[in-house]
Amino acid sequence: MTNGLSAKLESFFEMMGQGDEFAQHGFDLLVKRGEPEKYFDALKERGFFDPARNSGPVPSTNPGFVHIPIWHAVTYLQAVAKRAAETNDDTLSEKILQVIRDVSNFRDSKSGEPTDNFQTYFRFADIMGSLPVRCVKLDDLRLIRTWLSSKFDRAMIAHSLGKGLLKGLLASGTEQDIKKACVIVEECMAFEWSSEERRGLTKELVTLADDYWLKEMLNAYARELGEKAGGDAVSIFERGLRAIFSDERRSYGSTLWRPAIEVSAQNLDWHGVENRFVEGMRDTLEGWLDAKPEVAAEYVANALKDESEIIRRIALHSVTEHFELLRESFETVITPGLFTSGQRHELYRLLTQKFGELSAAGKAAVIDSIHKLSPPSTGENPARRLKFIQREWLSSIKNHAEAATWFSQLASDPELGPSSDHPDFLTYHEMRHGPGPAPFGSDSLIAFAEDGSLVNRLNGFTEMDPWKGPTIGGLVAALEGAVAANPNTFLPLLETFHGAKVAFQHALIQGFKRVFDPSNDKKPDFDWNSAWPKLMAFFTKCIGAPDLWEPTEEQQRLELVPTNDWMRLLVASFLEAGTRDDKTAYPAVLLPQGWAIIRTLLDHARESELSLRDPMTHALNTEKGHVIGAMYNHALRVCRLENDATKSTETAWASLKDAFDAEIAKCCNANYDFSTLSASYIANLDFMSREWLVENVVALFPAAAYPNNFKVAIGGLAYGTPTRRLYQLLASKGIFADALAVKLEDRHGRERIVEWVSLAYLWDDEELDSPIVKKVFSGGPDDLEIMTNFFWSVRGDKLTDRQKAKIFAFWDRCLAWSRSQTKVPQQLLARLGRLAEYVETLDEQAKERLLGTVPYVHNEYATDAMVEELARLVDTSPAATAEILERMLDASAPTYDLDDKLKNLIENLAERGQRDAAIRCADKVRKTLPGMLGLYKKLAV
Repeated sequence: MTNGLSAKLESFFEMMGQGDEFAQHGFDLLVKRGEPEKYFDALKERGFFDPARNSGPVPSTNPGFVHIPIWHAVTYLQAVAKRAAETNDDTLSEKILQVIRDVSNFRDSKSGEPTDNFQTYFRFADIMGSLPVRCVKLDDLRLIRTWLSSKFDRAMIAHSLGKGLLKGLLASGTEQDIKKACVIVEECMAFEWSSEERRGLTKELVTLADDYWLKEMLNAYARELGEKAGGDAVSIFERGLRAIFSDERRSYGSTLWRPAIEVSAQNLDWHGVENRFVEGMRDTLEGWLDAKPEVAAEYVANALKDESEIIRRIALHSVTEHFELLRESFETVITPGLFTSGQRHELYRLLTQKFGELSAAGKAAVIDSIHKLSPPSTGENPARRLKFIQREWLSSIKNHAEAATWFSQLASDPELGPSSDHPDFLTYHEMRHGPGPAPFGSDSLIAFAEDGSLVNRLNGFTEMDPWKGPTIGGLVAALEGAVAANPNTFLPLLETFHGAKVAFQHALIQGFKRVFDPSNDKKPDFDWNSAWPKLMAFFTKCIGAPDLWEPTEEQQRLELVPTNDWMRLLVASFLEAGTRDDKTAYPAVLLPQGWAIIRTLLDHARESELSLRDPMTHALNTEKGHVIGAMYNHALRVCRLENDATKSTETAWASLKDAFDAEIAKCCNANYDFSTLSASYIANLDFMSREWLVENVVALFPAAAYPNNFKVAIGGLAYGTPTRRLYQLLASKGIFADALAVKLEDRHGRERIVEWVSLAYLWDDEELDSPIVKKVFSGGPDDLEIMTNFFWSVRGDKLTDRQKAKIFAFWDRCLAWSRSQTKVPQQLLARLGRLAEYVETLDEQAKERLLGTVPYVHNEYATDAMVEELARLVDTSPAATAEILERMLDASAPTYDLDDKLKNLIENLAERGQRDAAIRCADKVRKTLPGMLGLYKKLAV
């Protein structure tokens, strides 16, 4: 045993041995000391580094899950390792490494398996990286395989090794350290043919190290490793590739798993193992060729003749990258056998880039080999297929005199069909997004607009190749962009565009709308006062054309280019935008023309389907909904203008009323969009005509006659602006009571109804004993949670003392109601805890409210917030605060203490005469919260 330890230290170590939380606390204190290594031997002798203390998975509080605990000794080892590096202490480094060896080599007596604790192992990797590299032995690096055996997480180990130990070994550069670097890479490159049951993955081949960090490691160090380790580094990846591609599961040819040796979009990210081995061999070979070209060149010469296809492909890639060095080696293997499909990409790329640099004999050998290719041994018409294959190879050198004539002959042979777009790949994948390219650019479209040929050119375009060629969608997008950038050029063409296809009409108008709509983009100078009359004339003629009302065919919808439906919707949206804001609205003199267009759109708009789940979103996205939006915005602008002039809207409403009468009359198991949107505009209706609203409120909310119209109207009311007189009107007609009595599929509807009632309660239009409030209580805890949330949400408003008193009365009623329930409504009680922000003094009533609430706040993850509230209130009654805090901690001990709020509160209570309660509180959390054990001891002394 270590001699000379003070009684205080002996007592300290005894305390650490009393349990895991005591050990954690002890290690945390030792780490903070200036020379933590002084205690290493004593800790080791007392068994604190015993491998058995490094626990594996333990059951989680969530059934079916496990928790991987942190072995707290490892944080101490990290601190001591840092000191060993700072002091260049080999003896201390060896002590630390011996602990790592003991723990890593430990095996369970029953299963014979190592302890599965990734938390410990990735920290071991960190520790090795911080120690002097000379102290780490080759055999120590074989422990990495154990670290990578975790079933739960391996991600951080390769990352830790790469940023620390591997980097240090390569920087050292000694022969022994480079061997160690190779061992690290070799261990991280270990792979397994994995079952889904073991890994929970769909990949059948995986490296033990996490693929992301393995890729980062190789990208950073593979080339340097090749420069310094040469063939030893290359062989790591060569052996892996041979093992992978000799397996029957990879017997289909290497290009299926790695299409290109170089970086290419054709390579598939999900083939992680194949990619890492190919890239590792490619890059280490590159480094070797740079550092020792003669020796590495001999290796490549042999690799060009290797039996393994993937090895030959990497060698061909190296020839391309180091052609001057490797040309002669390559020319010796130019035979018909070289031109195989498996290595087509690398050979094609080499010939494309380097054919001109071959010797005359080399060039002749290439042409001769292509001539001597054997016809396919299976399938029909082998002679024709041979010519096709020869043409593919010749396309790589078609611009050279040696191949030009022969390629031209084959290219003109109609029997062979078109050439491949990507002859260097056996298969080729590509993705496209957006509308595709346009046949004309913006400059061309402007030129066509100026010379008067635009409409004819637009209508005359025919889409030939929707995948690669110019598309109608691309032309539509280009036209829209050109109009948005140059509206003055296109404005005079409005009349001529009546002869354009509807897709181009839409692009034209959408371009103008982009100029009109608010945005942060710089807008061109444009005179809207002169533009609006022309646009109105265009809209009128367009809407009046019978063709615009023809139904859209399904094929047109699939092509995703503007259709008749799109055009009608755009006109409605433009008119809506043109009346929404008086500052940017179109001239008032045009309002009758705009109203006539809206009436036409209303008369012809198709009925949309009923949507009870989300009626508002549905209505906002239908053609009829857009027209109704234009209708309301137009009506509001007309009424605002009259109100500004006469302080009345009566005359304006009289000019609009017929349309609103016609639409509300249709709300009989139909016209659902109007029901929805009108309810959302209810405050605007109240402004435009209180009389009309009072007369039609039941028709707008027909609970008994037309339940579906009622339900969607409630869905719209959820987005309406609540006012006191609107509440009084709707409540007098029983609309809120009806809404609470019916089942609403729209989740927002009922929530907003309860919020209206909550607001009325604060307005004194309702009391706790009002029938409608009783309905909320009878609705159960969900509705009461909504009321609670509402009262909490208005905490920043200037509430009167009476309104705050009403909130407290609601809180009391909820507590009484909760006690009467068979099942405790824990979520409601937790939510009530939010109302603590209204409490200013912890009097007896406030204390009782909080005592009834705090045992449940953990359900809302609100323990921390409640601690803040209690800290705010502690001065008003330390005793009550202590009682409330104890009640809360009895129910659930928190697992974190943000910014030491709880610790500070407990200390505050002790200072204010509540020492016994403070000790009890500290005792309740000393096992779950860091630092609380020390506070408990401090208070208990």
